Amino acid sequence: MNKYDVIVVGAGPAGSASAKLLAASGVSVLMLDAEAFPRRKPCGESLNPGAVAAIGRITGHLQAEEAFDFPHSLVQGWRVISGRTSLEAAYPGGQYGAGCSREQLDQWLAGQACRAGAVFEQRTRVERLIWEGERVAGVIARSPEGRPMSLRASMVAGSDGLRSVVARNAKVNRYGPLRKAAFTTRLNGVRGLNGRVELFTAGDGKVIGLAPIGGGLANMTVALGSTEAAALAGKDRSGYVLKEARAVPELLERLRDAEVEGDVLACGPFDRPVVPHDIPGMVLLGDAAGYYDPLTGQGIYRALRSAELAAPAIVEALQRRSTEPISRYNRTRHEEFAPGTRIQHVIERISRQPLLWRAALRFIGTSSLLTNKLAEVVGDCPKEANTCIPVMKSP
Repeated sequence: MNKYDVIVVGAGPAGSASAKLLAASGVSVLMLDAEAFPRRKPCGESLNPGAVAAIGRITGHLQAEEAFDFPHSLVQGWRVISGRTSLEAAYPGGQYGAGCSREQLDQWLAGQACRAGAVFEQRTRVERLIWEGERVAGVIARSPEGRPMSLRASMVAGSDGLRSVVARNAKVNRYGPLRKAAFTTRLNGVRGLNGRVELFTAGDGKVIGLAPIGGGLANMTVALGSTEAAALAGKDRSGYVLKEARAVPELLERLRDAEVEGDVLACGPFDRPVVPHDIPGMVLLGDAAGYYDPLTGQGIYRALRSAELAAPAIVEALQRRSTEPISRYNRTRHEEFAPGTRIQHVIERISRQPLLWRAALRFIGTSSLLTNKLAEVVGDCPKEANTCIPVMKSP
């Protein structure tokens, strides 16, 4: 096919979910990704309850035995530790998140898109947009063999992450003032994993996150200033992340026998705001539509939710040949994510001031109402209790 209704750039959760929903609506979809699947991605590898529920909606509430037939861990809540102060919360209403490897999650979601009728081309790198006046009319990509290709579509959906080629070529994204990066890896031999995402904050902007991901493994992410991260280029990243984690008193014993499994991946800077825009023939989803800070673990939820919001808007835009549905989607996405983004900004700023941060944790911990509300907001928990229960099972 020389022209598709929609070209989806990037086959992460936002791309595959939108491709699945669009194809299921009868839209011809070509999904492109620069990498060969399965592939590792720097990520905390944790889905909050909102993300788990979104997967259930997007896939049509598959039965447990049909969903997630690869190692994963159920996550009942989170725990934040700063010095001797800690705050722990369970997700309300019996809801839960999950931890799993990104390569398996992404391949599973891409498979859902293909089964719905989307065409998926791997190892195909998008280099720039095709413009017809002020309208986006497709992409210039390079095939796995290195051959340039001109691919045309009525709509290009940019779901290609922090460094989105689509957003960059449209000149709508920029670097924000927060200069934070992260190293992420997997560990075996971690003691005391208990179905919680754990965040250890040092007060200098450095955060160490642990999350069980199934198969006896834990994801560990060390967030730090981007200048410090850049200084570690070419050095022993495995030794660095273990040294930083073992400097936390509680983690010293728990990580005594831990070993890094696989590569240590780098990512960042994270703060990538996107300016308001209304460009015919283009829509942005997931991280490509704007990102601030990964501390609250809402990235995969926002990727999936943006796909849910974008897909019907794209279908309507194609049917009406109008830009208004995409403009409405942009407004709706911003309004829906704005409260969580404000909380991310507050948490990021306060967590850099140890005394204030610990006082805040202690204060929230005195009220079950506040603790539960924070867990609900950060978990993007659906209003209906147990919405996500049919989607996953404990392995």
